[in-house]
Amino acid sequence: MRRRQWVMSLVPTLAAAVLGNVFISRESLTWFKGLQRPAMQLPMAGFYALGAINYPLMGLIVHRAVVAQDRRTYRLAVIVLGCAELWNVLLFGRRNTRAGFLGIVAFTLPLGLLQAAVASDRTSTIALAPYTAWVVGYDIPWAYQLWRLNPPTDRRRSAGKGAA
Repeated sequence: MRRRQWVMSLVPTLAAAVLGNVFISRESLTWFKGLQRPAMQLPMAGFYALGAINYPLMGLIVHRAVVAQDRRTYRLAVIVLGCAELWNVLLFGRRNTRAGFLGIVAFTLPLGLLQAAVASDRTSTIALAPYTAWVVGYDIPWAYQLWRLNPPTDRRRSAGKGAA
């Protein structure tokens, strides 16, 4: 039983950590580094440090849900992990700042549902609260500023201008 609990806890957390980085190619990082940066943007090392903190905290939340046999919290935690990695696809994979902004706004729905689901578990609430505050207080304003400073080019419109 204990081994199964650890597998159910570690697999989604490690998978999210690994798969999320698969979608960030060298070319995507080069593209990202070439964007105009909002004044509030952290250096890349700051983003890496946040990931190093966030994945273990999410792993803790997933594990506590497994041990408590709380299927709703488990599903929501796995969805949050997956949606966070989907955001990488939107911003880095598509190289689209608007999609990155809209993705982080949409991400607040599963994150908020998870925050509500863990409300009766003090440890999980404390583990998740900083991440929720970070998303609302930093990620959303940062992604909005990144989008406004670097609006995506409309390839269809650009292609149509030269064709006439």
